[in-house]
Amino acid sequence: MPERTQPPSIRDLRVTRGLQWIADRLTSTRPTDAMTVNAARSAALRHSIDTYSNDRTANGVLNDLIHALPPVRDNEDRAEYAARIQLQLQGVTA
Repeated sequence: MPERTQPPSIRDLRVTRGLQWIADRLTSTRPTDAMTVNAARSAALRHSIDTYSNDRTANGVLNDLIHALPPVRDNEDRAEYAARIQLQLQGVTA
């Protein structure tokens, strides 16, 4: 008998949507600029503030996004970082 899988939680869906938004933003705004930890956190903050009117929800999503973001690599540009986020969302590991 096949195993039943649980649908993703609202929290997981919010993180997935946030990561997608961050990847889209990084590729559409100055994609060749150097990627920094501050840029990743700023994008997570912008998404959280712009998307959720409830401060508690926005703060929770922000914290979840910061923990879900991949580490920034040396000499990586914003588009390369966004591509790694996309791969993470697809479940690709390396």
